Amino acid sequence: MKIQVLFAGSLALLLCVGCSPSGPELVPVTGKITLDGQPLGLKNISLYPETGTASVGAGGNSKADGTFELIASVGGAVVDMKGAQVGKYKVVVAEPMFPIEAEMVVQGESSEPEVAIGLPQPVKKGEKLAIPAIYSNKDSTPLRADIQPGGTVLTLELTSKG
Repeated sequence: MKIQVLFAGSLALLLCVGCSPSGPELVPVTGKITLDGQPLGLKNISLYPETGTASVGAGGNSKADGTFELIASVGGAVVDMKGAQVGKYKVVVAEPMFPIEAEMVVQGESSEPEVAIGLPQPVKKGEKLAIPAIYSNKDSTPLRADIQPGGTVLTLELTSKG
């Protein structure tokens, strides 16, 4: 009987160890983004690792008040993993491909003709973008983040002059 209990306990321990989360060690990354001192809401924020940082990056979207929380880019992950790996990153801020505030309509629930996804309208010639182009390219962005053990709070202050 003792052998059976010992075996069952060992098996349970092995199963728990096998189910533990694996992958890179992540630390929380939160922050606030502004443009000329005003909150910059509903934008994409992406971290691209600099040389020497063993990571594939992280990203997230700012809320209307400019605050954000990043989610790690982890290959093979089937759930969101909050945070980023410790290291140095270039920070890119961009307009989202699809409007973040747009409500998604489930097909078949509307009397209107159905489309798969309503694409945003392209920028018209001469129209000013909310985010200066310098911040939207990983090769030109002056924004940097140094993610520390224990987590990091980022303050991203953009200016319209770029």
